[in-house]
Amino acid sequence: MPGVIRAGLGVTEGAGRHLQFVSSDDINSPAALRWCLIDGYADLPLTYAVRSGSDLYLPTLDDLENGFPEILEKQRSQGTRSMAVIQLVRDTERLGGLMLSYDEEHDFDQYERAFLSAFAAQVTQAVRRGLAYQIQYTNSEQLQRSLMPNTLPDVDGLALGSYYQPGGLNVDVGGDWYDVIPLPNGSVAVSLGDVMGKGVQAAIVMSEIRSAARAYAMLDPSPSVVLDRLDRLVSSLGVDDQFVTMLYGVIHPQRTSMTLSVAGHPPPLLIPGHGPPEVFGGDLGPALGLEAGPWPENEVDLSTDTTVLFYSDGLVESREVDLARGIDLLREHVARIGPRRQNPRELCAKLGELVRREDADDDVTVLATAVTTARRQISDSITLPPEPAAAGLARRFVADRLDSWGVDGEVAEVAKLCVSELVTNAVIHSGTDPEVTVRVDDECLLVLVHDHGNRGAVQQAADYDPMSVSGRGLTLIDALTAAWSAEHNADGTTVWFELPLEPVAAEADPAAAFAFLSAD
Repeated sequence: MPGVIRAGLGVTEGAGRHLQFVSSDDINSPAALRWCLIDGYADLPLTYAVRSGSDLYLPTLDDLENGFPEILEKQRSQGTRSMAVIQLVRDTERLGGLMLSYDEEHDFDQYERAFLSAFAAQVTQAVRRGLAYQIQYTNSEQLQRSLMPNTLPDVDGLALGSYYQPGGLNVDVGGDWYDVIPLPNGSVAVSLGDVMGKGVQAAIVMSEIRSAARAYAMLDPSPSVVLDRLDRLVSSLGVDDQFVTMLYGVIHPQRTSMTLSVAGHPPPLLIPGHGPPEVFGGDLGPALGLEAGPWPENEVDLSTDTTVLFYSDGLVESREVDLARGIDLLREHVARIGPRRQNPRELCAKLGELVRREDADDDVTVLATAVTTARRQISDSITLPPEPAAAGLARRFVADRLDSWGVDGEVAEVAKLCVSELVTNAVIHSGTDPEVTVRVDDECLLVLVHDHGNRGAVQQAADYDPMSVSGRGLTLIDALTAAWSAEHNADGTTVWFELPLEPVAAEADPAAAFAFLSAD
């Protein structure tokens, strides 16, 4: 637009109490966009136009000074000589406002005002479409997340790990799910599936399939029986061309084997304790909803410390990589991870890091299971109050447990430092009561901190700010621990770290690190 050197768009939020505002420092450079949240009652041209429901024209800097003297110098330094603010309104709904800054004085005659009003009407339509999409996306994502397991259950003799990441920006959520179901006879049903389609409809179908699978598993957990019943359910839903792919397995009470059936889904990966991972090569069945069964049952031997990896096609398939090639790449990637790092929790976290990207077309869902009956394992948990004193309580809890279990003092010192940072983060960012779990097996110490703050605020990133309190602490955790990551689910965030039981030489000194972390 001729003469415009800066543009800003404000969208109302919270019944007009705030405006989400984005502006350009350079109208010709999208990279110069700036975003902030503005108080809806601030004395600014944009908020005035939105509150009053009328357009605002300031032809000269004198007009700006008369109405809004506090922002005069800043606008002058940015090259503004004239300003127009046009409200974005449809019927009686005030969506926000459009601010345009000019590098020369403008009279804003009736023709230019009519043009700007027409232009604002087009912007209003675009904003309404964007808000409608955002609401639909948010609803479907919240529905899908609310139907995921809140947390993975604690099951005797099994180690579990999971990862879920919705499709990237401007990609509607799909119908992925996973589930772990402890059964009355001591066996455990594990499943992962994908409903064709995206959005609210796919999430609703997913919820019906997942709920039905849990009920059918309680009646008769045999994979062929459960999948046959689910096939009939999908066929009866009355949704045209609807089908579901799924992996479903039952781990026997003795934890020696899994009975597995595949319904049109990418085959799982079998990762032995020693040796290269292999793609499951048993008999496969058709997708659910096609009425084309049966679904053969296959026995998978778990006695060799095998990890079974279920995953959705979003992990291995993209516009650039077909399914077969993606599975080969997954197998190669897992093979490069050392055996100790292939435990379910860390394996899922590493695979999540591998595929985390904003341009992903599909949801990514991963579920891993491994038998732990041959390992010594002891654990204990505590729930802490959501207050600053929680960090000290967590340190004392960890110190007491590790001392009673005979864990090396140097390992305990590092664990105390790390748990203090994670509990502080949980209290600050979620405001909920954090739960700390300490678990020791033959080789390592695992500490988990769980909060109930929706999806949480802790994320592992490569570009930590070393002067940020949280970033500084997480940088130290990254340096001091063998592995750590964050798991997000419908019930909050779990951040965990591992330490080898045998202390190793480290560049970072725990005492010095604690002093650094505590510095103002």
